[in-house]
Amino acid sequence: MGCDVKSELAVRVDRKIPLVVLAFLSGILSLLFLLGSLQPPPVSPAQQLLFAASHRGAYGLFASLVLTWSVFSIPFAGTLATLLRAKNGTLASSAQLLVASGVLLLSFGIYMHIGALLSIVAAGAPPHVAGATYQAAIWSSLGFYLTDPGLMAWGLGQFLFGWLAWRSKVFPNWVAVVGMIGGVAGLLTLAVYQTGALAIVQILCFAIWGFASGFSLLRGRVVLAHVDVEV
Repeated sequence: MGCDVKSELAVRVDRKIPLVVLAFLSGILSLLFLLGSLQPPPVSPAQQLLFAASHRGAYGLFASLVLTWSVFSIPFAGTLATLLRAKNGTLASSAQLLVASGVLLLSFGIYMHIGALLSIVAAGAPPHVAGATYQAAIWSSLGFYLTDPGLMAWGLGQFLFGWLAWRSKVFPNWVAVVGMIGGVAGLLTLAVYQTGALAIVQILCFAIWGFASGFSLLRGRVVLAHVDVEV
């Protein structure tokens, strides 16, 4: 039995560095995502098209950033589930699924919105003068419907992770509270329709979780606290 416990511990220690890198990357990309989201887009559809036409590179860069963020944030949700699984494995798996699917839906919605604006601009002059503005208006409103499901699913997952962190004491209590605040912000998305204020809070809380997880793994506290003894 003793050999099996040591072997399991050694495996977790060997895999610690990739998890640390993943956690910090998720935190850094979340901060970049947050900074990119602080720039409010033009209000009217006509202004949005003009802005997209003159900032194609910036729009493309932001779309690439969002996709990269989702690529690293989805496995990071698996890391969180691993760290918090000891208290309630079923709840941790549910939180992982909610965060992963929410992040994927959110990034897809943002990418579709940007892609639509850039596609309208790339198509050139429409047959009717108001045609492009009309299409931009549709996509401007549709953007909220595309991103809201992702924000809410992601929010519920964040809240569950925060609750598990509070009960397991893997992270400091303030980190657990930050997770629950970010989760509530996501769940209340529909209550403040057509504003990104709560999404900003949610992304910031997720960034904090990335850095907190990375530092916790570096200290080795998490690895030692969650050795699976299955012999």
